[in-house]
Amino acid sequence: MDMAVATFLAGTRAVIAVALVPASVVGGVWAALWAMDSGIDAEMIVFPISLASLLLVAVMERVLPYRREWNRSHGDLRTDSFYFLTQIFVGGLLAPVLGMLTIIIGGWLSAQVGGSLWPYSWPILAQVLLATVVREFFDYWAHRSMHEFDWLWRFHATHHSAPRVYWLNATRAHPVEIAYRFSFVWVLPLAVLGVPTQVLALATVAAVVADAFQHANIAIRLGPLSWIFSIGNLHRWHHSRERRESDTNYGNVYIIWDVIFGTRYLPRDREPPVDVGIGGMDAFPMSFFSQWLSPFRWAKIRRESSGPV
Repeated sequence: MDMAVATFLAGTRAVIAVALVPASVVGGVWAALWAMDSGIDAEMIVFPISLASLLLVAVMERVLPYRREWNRSHGDLRTDSFYFLTQIFVGGLLAPVLGMLTIIIGGWLSAQVGGSLWPYSWPILAQVLLATVVREFFDYWAHRSMHEFDWLWRFHATHHSAPRVYWLNATRAHPVEIAYRFSFVWVLPLAVLGVPTQVLALATVAAVVADAFQHANIAIRLGPLSWIFSIGNLHRWHHSRERRESDTNYGNVYIIWDVIFGTRYLPRDREPPVDVGIGGMDAFPMSFFSQWLSPFRWAKIRRESSGPV
C-alpha cells in the first residue's frame, strides 16, 4: 500500500475513533428535534433512531474493530438474537402495566404536593439533563443491587455470561432483569414525575444512541468523555471475570453516579481483559432457555463449576 494512502487511512481511523460517539449522539438528538418540529409524534422517533444506531455500530465493528476475534461468533449469535427479540417482547407486555401505574402513582403524588413535581419552566436542555441524571440514579442502584445481592445476581449473571463484548449482547438479559431495571426503575420514575413527552424523548434518544456503543467492539477513544459515558473500555472492565473488577462501572449509559459513589474503574496501566464472562462458573449454560432457568438451578451450576463465584 502506498505510504500516503496508509497515512491517510490511519488518520481517518484516528478521527473516527475520537468523533464517532459524540457525533452520533449529537446527530441523534438533532434528528429527534427535526422530526418533532416536522410534526412527528415524539413517541414515534425513538425506535427508528435506536435501530439506525445499532446498524451503524454493527457496520463500524467491521471498519474499526477493537478486537477482531470478537467479530467472529463464539457460539453465541443465536442466543443473543433470541435475547434481542425478548427485549422487544417483554417491553411491549410491560407498556400497558407501566401506563396504568404511572396514572395511579403520578396522580396520587400530584394530589399530595398540590401540583406537578416537574420544573416545566426550565429551559428544555436543562430538563433533559435533569431527566438524564434522575433516570441514571435509579438505574445505577438497580444495576449495583444486582451485583451486591446474591438472589438478584443469579438473574444478572446471564448478562455477564457473554463470551465476548459486541453490539448484540447488549440485549443479553434475563426477562426478570428487563422488568426490574429497564421498566420499573428506568421508565416509571420519570413518568411519575410528569416529565414532558418531548423531554423524555430527547433524553431517551441521547441515551439509546450512546448505549448502542456500550458493548460495541469498536476501537473508540473517549478521552475526557470517559468521565461522562459508561461505554468503551469502562464497560469492558465491567465484563471482567474478576468480581473486584466487574463490580464497577454500573452506569447504564453515563458514568456520573459511579464517579460520585466511587465505583468508576478505568486503570491506565493495562487494557481490559480479552477473556470475559463469569469467573468460577464454567458450568453456566450458554443456550437461551437454559439461561432462563439458570437462577432456579443455581446451586447445581455452582456444584458443577470449578471454582468460587
